[in-house]
Amino acid sequence: MVRLVLVVFFLAWLLPLAPAWAAGPQPPCGGPAVPGFGALDGPPTIGLWDRRELQRDAWQPPACLGWQGDSRLVTALAARFRSPLSLDALTERLAAVSHHPAIRFWAVTLQEWRPLATDAWALERSDAKVRWRDPTSAELVAGRELYYAQQPELGSRTIWRMRVLERTADRVVLTAENITPIRVAVVTVFEPGALQVASVLQRDGEGTWNFYEITRAGAGSSSLVASYGSSYLNRLEAMRRYLAGIPTDRDPPVAPR
Repeated sequence: MVRLVLVVFFLAWLLPLAPAWAAGPQPPCGGPAVPGFGALDGPPTIGLWDRRELQRDAWQPPACLGWQGDSRLVTALAARFRSPLSLDALTERLAAVSHHPAIRFWAVTLQEWRPLATDAWALERSDAKVRWRDPTSAELVAGRELYYAQQPELGSRTIWRMRVLERTADRVVLTAENITPIRVAVVTVFEPGALQVASVLQRDGEGTWNFYEITRAGAGSSSLVASYGSSYLNRLEAMRRYLAGIPTDRDPPVAPR
């Protein structure tokens, strides 16, 4: 019973409830993004889809992301922002996992700003024991796989694989997925590969950028996560603010409850 309470508290902290949206998500892979990009330097547009909606619309993960299988829950965020940084510098910022403890998101159940992780570090290999530096822009080339470890406030330490799917002079696409289980107490919340994130950053003009993020809880996730989504959105928004150079704990949160 105590273990079940811990799991429910963890899921409420990680994936609190958010309202559902009607349309299916679509990253900007040769077509318009859903949700669409909003006003420059304006608030992001967001979307949340549960398993019932995804199955009703026969939604499948976009081929450009390389994801397979059914989905329990998908959230997405799209935004446009100004930045004086180059694509190289922004790409390094996206991949700088050691910064995760300094990036804060709105934890709905606690009603306070909390770090994305208590600790995070790059790894030279998935089984490496020694901490590695964050990758440089020169190392973030198309086809490259990198690894990192993350210790959340609740749950087990997890090893992640990051892939560089695309890298051009105007666009970068990164994905990440857990390659070890995510557990709370003795309960496995996400089997390997069941929690996936993709980030698409592309030039919109001189010093302006489009940013799209999508998170998917796949079929290998616990059924307990099926009704939760606000924290997914808040974590995506934390990364959007960090990338745009905005304080990540600035009110209001994108999903306050």
